[in-house]
Amino acid sequence: MAEGKLFNSLYKVARPLAKRFVFNTIEPTASNRWLFSSLYQFNWFAREFFEWGRRSLFATPMFLSQCASHGTNIVAERLPYITGPCNIELGNDIRFGGTFVVMPSGHGTPPTLKIGNGVFFGHEIAIGLGQRVEIGNLVAIGGPTFITDTEGHSNYDPDRPIWEVPASEDDIAPVIIEDQVQIAQSCVILKGVRIGARSVIGAGSVVRSNIPPDSVVMGNPARVVKRMKRDEEPAPAAKAEAAK
Repeated sequence: MAEGKLFNSLYKVARPLAKRFVFNTIEPTASNRWLFSSLYQFNWFAREFFEWGRRSLFATPMFLSQCASHGTNIVAERLPYITGPCNIELGNDIRFGGTFVVMPSGHGTPPTLKIGNGVFFGHEIAIGLGQRVEIGNLVAIGGPTFITDTEGHSNYDPDRPIWEVPASEDDIAPVIIEDQVQIAQSCVILKGVRIGARSVIGAGSVVRSNIPPDSVVMGNPARVVKRMKRDEEPAPAAKAEAAK
């Protein structure tokens, strides 16, 4: 009992002292502000140099080596993750702004992912690929977003685990995203969808059916909430840097 009371007393004294020590920080003063400012600048340059090396010397050339064809001025901030055989065709002036995952179905002929010119992908983009996904020119896609032309499996064999039943022809339909489409964050684009040119997909939308050109859509399922006149259309993300 005496040992327990002693421990509790020490704990009550030590706990606030420990919290003060753990959460204590150094505040810059007039005499040392130059030091912390220099450290900040050094950290910035070191980080940017590391990012340049990873982007330019590793991620981008390694990714392009896995593509069936590609243009020029392509930048991959992270090494895209490709889970199986597929044909990736890239245009010019494309930027992959973070994690990018391509998930081919792995059944039959290798599927195709075709990306046009001047396309920007945000962080955490995933594409499920069963047959063909085509993304047009000057498209901007915010992350995280999931695009798929396949259900990934068939639902017609209840006696087998779902991951052992590959998608049938009825479970796959190409996805076409036309030119100058803008897709906001956290969207899902499902199989068989065609998104018309210059359309805007609102954040969090689940697109299950075709979208006509010059439309603003949002919701789950996504519905057209506005039809834009041509003189109202948003400025296209012509360059990857402009879409940041």
